[in-house]
Amino acid sequence: MRATVIGAGRMGTGIAQVCAEAGVQVSLLARRAPALEVALASVQANQRELVGAGLLTAAAASATRARIHPTIHPELALVHAEFVLEAIVEDLGEKQACFRELERLAPATAILATNTSSLSITAIASATRHPERVVGLQWLDPPHLTLPVEITRGRDTSEATLVAVADLVRRLGRVPIRVEHDVPGFLWRRLELALVREAFHLVEQGVARREDVDLAMQWGLGPRWAAAGPFRLMDLGGLEDVRADGMAVYPVLSTAAMPGALLEERLAAGATGAAAGHGMYDYPPGAHATLLASRNARLLALRRALGPPPSGRDAL
Repeated sequence: MRATVIGAGRMGTGIAQVCAEAGVQVSLLARRAPALEVALASVQANQRELVGAGLLTAAAASATRARIHPTIHPELALVHAEFVLEAIVEDLGEKQACFRELERLAPATAILATNTSSLSITAIASATRHPERVVGLQWLDPPHLTLPVEITRGRDTSEATLVAVADLVRRLGRVPIRVEHDVPGFLWRRLELALVREAFHLVEQGVARREDVDLAMQWGLGPRWAAAGPFRLMDLGGLEDVRADGMAVYPVLSTAAMPGALLEERLAAGATGAAAGHGMYDYPPGAHATLLASRNARLLALRRALGPPPSGRDAL
């Protein structure tokens, strides 16, 4: 199989790596050659993590890199592609222009996927003459370590496209998650932001410190939900308790329609995150890279602990 990934940023590079690890010949397309040099260096850094964790051999890593074909020429990247994934900037106009070009250059049978995390699949597909072959395919960051992949149906996406993409995701050793309606935030971003909204609310109301909210998630809900999802846990605990707790707690949960004062406060102060040295916490120089490495090591340990991904849609 031949695939093409459009965009050599962190996400596009990681996705191309996953495809190549599964034996797929993949063209990695960028606008400028220096971006491709950075991307290939990132692949090697990602592979060092996998080799160190025993999830990839040095020989397999070398073979993987040989299956990634960097290029700045769209015609060469797309002429034989069976599957195309766009991973460029989150701008609707840019993505629509990209998909018009993809439809012109890629084979008429190629599946066209977008890695958007927030834009409408239907709106992106509207730029094409055949929206039935356009699908959302959102990966969790970092792609080389995380297993679930959201497959989102646009208004006109065909069932055949969804099935073919789910089969490909399984071939890549990932877990396909179907999202049947093209709603803002799709599935896991909505779940994540619902929790983030309540986290802000609890801190702003003085109920808990930021550090304690993080500890509650990292050592409490995080591992618990990794062991079983929320619906399975509700069954295990008993639905009567879920109803009783919901009756008591739902009325006082945050219903904010916009990000809260704490976030706006930090942004106004120029605190944009760990890379800038200041976010919700303050960070010394070099902390961003160290914290990313620590996060990745934990993800690898969790991946090993969870074992192989489920083979079917409804597997336990």
